[in-house]
Amino acid sequence: MLQQFFYFGLCLLFWIPSHAQKAVYKIEFISNWSSSTHSTDYPTGLAHWSALIGASHNNTISFFEIGQPATDGVEQVAENGNNTTITQEINASISNGNTYKIIEGSGLNTGPGTITINDIEFDMNFPLVSLITMIAPSPDWVAQVNNLKMTDNNNDWQQSITIDVHATDAGTDNGTTYASDNDDTNPAQNISSLENTAPFSNQIVGTFKFTLQQVLALNDQNIAHSLSVYPNPSTGKIFLNNTGNLSLEKIEIYAVNGKKLKEFTNLSNKKHLALESLSDGLYYLKLKTDKGILIKKLVLQF
Repeated sequence: MLQQFFYFGLCLLFWIPSHAQKAVYKIEFISNWSSSTHSTDYPTGLAHWSALIGASHNNTISFFEIGQPATDGVEQVAENGNNTTITQEINASISNGNTYKIIEGSGLNTGPGTITINDIEFDMNFPLVSLITMIAPSPDWVAQVNNLKMTDNNNDWQQSITIDVHATDAGTDNGTTYASDNDDTNPAQNISSLENTAPFSNQIVGTFKFTLQQVLALNDQNIAHSLSVYPNPSTGKIFLNNTGNLSLEKIEIYAVNGKKLKEFTNLSNKKHLALESLSDGLYYLKLKTDKGILIKKLVLQF
């Protein structure tokens, strides 16, 4: 598990070419909703969050956009913390080819806290993410992020994204306090921000954080079968076994904290690399070829 943590941590520092079609992210919702940050009528002893739900999708669909009316599924989440209908809406969008995958996480039994979802796969054809969770108890208030793009302007996966969010009103209930009785808005209003609207202030209710764990290039498997290094563990000299005759452009050596220690170029005639100047320990090799990038773990034992 520790080795896997180091691998994922190091991947955050590597530039991976945009042809990599899939990426794996850790998603966190960090709640800032508490009696100290939102003291007005805070429901002490009752405060909690519903199970986080959302999807990765393309730009042909928007699940809960401010300025637009809430769907039945969003209404059920916002008023009851019930994800049944929105799950059906997301699955219908998957069937229509507009959504890649549903994303589901736990809730929180308290106001402050963190919801964490590991190993969520994204696809380059569906680079947007939308997530929602109910502020409970409440009439129809949520924390949400909508249509957040996971790639940058060069269509490379972003290493990390942090989005602070204020409370959002789903526009389906007239209640103005956490304990308001159910009072459907008829006709329903558009989804809107509750920033600086009682009982909320200019304080955020939470932060959505997305951390890149791994990039999955389509040809990683072929590269791994065609290119290897040995021995491992090594006493300072490693040999290159390039059975696939790949064009090896560059090799970089990284410490587990992500610091680059060595770089080797002009590798066409090299059969081995000398690493005697390094110390005992765990390192990572980043091997850049004409077919993609391969990351390999290396242990040095002198």
